[in-house]
Amino acid sequence: MRQEYGGLGVPYLRDLNICLLASWIKRYIKDDDKLWKQLIDHKYKSDRPNIFACKDSSSSQFWKGILWAARVAKMGYRWQVGKRNKIRFWEDNWVGTSSLPIQYWDLYVLVNGQTASIAEIWDGQNLRCTFRRCVDSRFMQLWEELV
Repeated sequence: MRQEYGGLGVPYLRDLNICLLASWIKRYIKDDDKLWKQLIDHKYKSDRPNIFACKDSSSSQFWKGILWAARVAKMGYRWQVGKRNKIRFWEDNWVGTSSLPIQYWDLYVLVNGQTASIAEIWDGQNLRCTFRRCVDSRFMQLWEELV
């Protein structure tokens, strides 16, 4: 608790831990050519397509902590499209104020390839998506809004 409220002034360790781990994630994303990043990518396959898509099953406690912080950091993270193979089209926040499933949930639940990267779905002009079933006019209107 803060000192002005009668506490000892000790910071909330959970918040401090999230901030420290989030700064590590920021460095990880920025340092493409560093040896430590290449080792992490090789061990945890965190570059396929990006750190926010990693699974934490059968990994170390350190990596589970990083992914825990990544889930928290992802809420405020927005990608800039450069390398389109590093950003997931549907699940990463790269357009608008949130990820596409939040904006277009009805389309997301029907689309094939929910974890595909931007490069796999969008060539810069056309979207290449397939759906699990035929869609009606309401879905086509959502699709045209997205395009």
